[in-house]
Amino acid sequence: MVVYNELVAVTAGAGLLGFAAFLSTLIKTKRVDSEGWAAFFGVTGVLLLVLGLHTTMTWPFGGDGFEYANIAFGQPAAGFGALLLLTAVYLWRNRSLFAGDVEAANASALASLKPAGIFVGALGLGMAVLAITFVRFQLGAAPPEEPISGRFGHLPILEALFLGGLWGVVALGALLFALALWTERPQLLRWAVWAWVIGGAVFLLFGAMNFYTHIGMYHNIAYGTSYKW
Repeated sequence: MVVYNELVAVTAGAGLLGFAAFLSTLIKTKRVDSEGWAAFFGVTGVLLLVLGLHTTMTWPFGGDGFEYANIAFGQPAAGFGALLLLTAVYLWRNRSLFAGDVEAANASALASLKPAGIFVGALGLGMAVLAITFVRFQLGAAPPEEPISGRFGHLPILEALFLGGLWGVVALGALLFALALWTERPQLLRWAVWAWVIGGAVFLLFGAMNFYTHIGMYHNIAYGTSYKW
């Protein structure tokens, strides 16, 4: 089975944290390093778009009830990657704007984000439904061969609640972002930032942990070992 959701999770976490920091810079009217952020969003956007599209179109994750992972991981990653790339292109093309008056540049950037907010909100709605789906069908339980997570595999509701909560927090940030831009209530953007900081940090840590747990799982399967931690 081809599994690269570790890199997807780590990159998604970094992307969420990065966009939260970028958005915070805008709303606090601080100067934006457009070239630096363009490079960051370009790298994270390419990775998520390529891996997300591959997962969405080829369904590399295995069977036995695990097919849902191709939908829950691949499609949101592809959408998020495309949005990050859009942000990278905008920041690169408007380098001269961000080199000028800070207040005018940041106000222009927030206004330019408004159309993209429609798709952000749409992805947020999709993530919210996925959050409900994780819990409703108790998806995400790790196999017993997987260290750490596998110790709780006999209680599928635990990981379902964890994944549903994680997807839900990110969804909340996306919906607040769209609502803030389209109802002209910029104060909601600060709550979107906090939602993405929390969600991004958890995604990053979860993805990093999976580098360990997934290698441990393959080691247990290949060599008949029984590492639990």
